[in-house]
Amino acid sequence: MNRRLAIVGLLLLTLSGLVRPAVAAGFSDRQVILLKLFGQDPITAEMFTPTFLAQVSIEQLLAVFAKTRATIGPPLSIEPDGPSFIVHTATHQMRVDIGLDPDGRIAALLLHPAAQNFTTAEDVIRAFDGLRGRVAYLVTRNGAPLYARSPDDPMAVGSAFKLGVLAALADGIDAGRLHWDQVVKLAAGEVSLPSGTLQTMPVGSPMTLHTLAAFMIAQSDNTATDVLMDVVGRDKVAARLGVDFVLKTTEFFKLKADPALRLRFTSADLAGKGKAGLDMASLALPDAADVGAPLNPGIEWYVPASKLCSLIETVKDLDVFSINPGVASRADWTQIAFKGGSEAGVASLTTALTNTAGEHFCVSVIWNDSQALDEERFTSLYGSLIGKLAGK
Repeated sequence: MNRRLAIVGLLLLTLSGLVRPAVAAGFSDRQVILLKLFGQDPITAEMFTPTFLAQVSIEQLLAVFAKTRATIGPPLSIEPDGPSFIVHTATHQMRVDIGLDPDGRIAALLLHPAAQNFTTAEDVIRAFDGLRGRVAYLVTRNGAPLYARSPDDPMAVGSAFKLGVLAALADGIDAGRLHWDQVVKLAAGEVSLPSGTLQTMPVGSPMTLHTLAAFMIAQSDNTATDVLMDVVGRDKVAARLGVDFVLKTTEFFKLKADPALRLRFTSADLAGKGKAGLDMASLALPDAADVGAPLNPGIEWYVPASKLCSLIETVKDLDVFSINPGVASRADWTQIAFKGGSEAGVASLTTALTNTAGEHFCVSVIWNDSQALDEERFTSLYGSLIGKLAGK
């Protein structure tokens, strides 16, 4: 109890130096709640509104905060930063968005990835270099490399391949073949597994190309991706990615679940892969539980970090990137375009950034291994690197 009171005192002192007394009370309520969440106090259902708990169970919340507390340690200060708060510990900092109802219960809560504390960007790069497995990265400023490791080596990037789908879509729109407000209907064969939500929509649902692109980028929606691939053409997506053949997400899941089909696909030439794609169209989607095995060589989307940077640079001005900034803070950058990707054994994060001085950065990091990855650490390192580029 004494430790908790000492931290509260520190928080209030920190707060008083950063905000006007007139708004300190409003911030203080949320700070005390955050202290309970990140400190040593038990977390109870009574702290949340029934509406919130209908979306996220108390069991899920307890699991999340148990892992978060173990990872970042106890809070040393919690400082307001615009509409958000920054939770500082001895080893990490985490941005949190929180909203309370009139009774002081949590009605909205968003935990951004924790960023580990480092002195310099070079310290973060060395931490990436120390990860097991294969790591590649490219960090540029105004097109010139700042840090690079195997930037031209094709690596499995998961859903980051969707940047190629978006680029091919933008090409079609620029050429006048397609239009953002063009409506297409969801076909049965395009319904995929999550991530995303459009797989819950009825077959035949009409959606604009802009809506599909927004879901594909902001939620990494797999169903939206396959619809757009059918619209723009698999060959155009492959050309944008610089590969001979590109899988649809439905095909990826079917291959992950069927060893015989997987062997047929990986041993086929380009024509054989195309034939396998046609044959897979009639196969039912597997259960999600059957596709969680670590990276299967050849059953992925293999793209170099340099290509991801090139792709995101071509589409970064599209408004579909305004929804999800990834790990970068909007307070630090005037423009953010982000796309990530992951599966067991695969993690990739790519962000195009512009600062207030008009400098343009691209940060693309890819990690592959034969076993499941510590994605939380990977994301934390990535957030730390972007923070150092922002001068934090």
